[in-house]
Amino acid sequence: MHQSRTNALIAVIFVFASAGFNGQQPFVHGSDIKFSIETAGKTYNIGDKIVIRYTIRNVSNGALYVPAGQWEIKCGSPPHLWSRLEDRSGRHYEPGYAGSCFGPNPIDRMSLSERMRKDALLLRPGQAVTGSFTFDSSVFEGSLGTGAYRLEAILYGWNQSYDNSQRAELAGMGAPFLIGESNASLTIELSGARK
Repeated sequence: MHQSRTNALIAVIFVFASAGFNGQQPFVHGSDIKFSIETAGKTYNIGDKIVIRYTIRNVSNGALYVPAGQWEIKCGSPPHLWSRLEDRSGRHYEPGYAGSCFGPNPIDRMSLSERMRKDALLLRPGQAVTGSFTFDSSVFEGSLGTGAYRLEAILYGWNQSYDNSQRAELAGMGAPFLIGESNASLTIELSGARK
């Protein structure tokens, strides 16, 4: 009898620790935000750098954390914001990314919650954050032809595995973090090579 009560108590403590003090799970999916993009123009020369302006709006009923920018401060982490082109046949043109880290990384001494305070922005219901990043079409200058392309942008949340203590630490930050991905797109025209 004593052992079963002890096991039940441990199970209850584990549930509260992994859910946080307010019962909130530490993550929410992309349906809680609206992700949109725009560009300055609709026509670009092949080889141009296309500046993509984005908006992330909290459409949920609670506060949540979204990425503060394209890249995490953790060296070598994949980006939160990425883009690619799709031609009329469905072929994708997506640049690669590589992270290089030299010397000591100051985040190695940070706790997960300290790092997330630098990587994330808290959005209350209805609030939005805007920013920009660039798609460099010169990477595909020899492969792209003239015509219409779909410019696709992807917003990635914190899509990593976390152990129970990390999940409890994140839950203690008072609002959940975005996971999964959200997509937005628009049509652009590419004309001859850049001058």
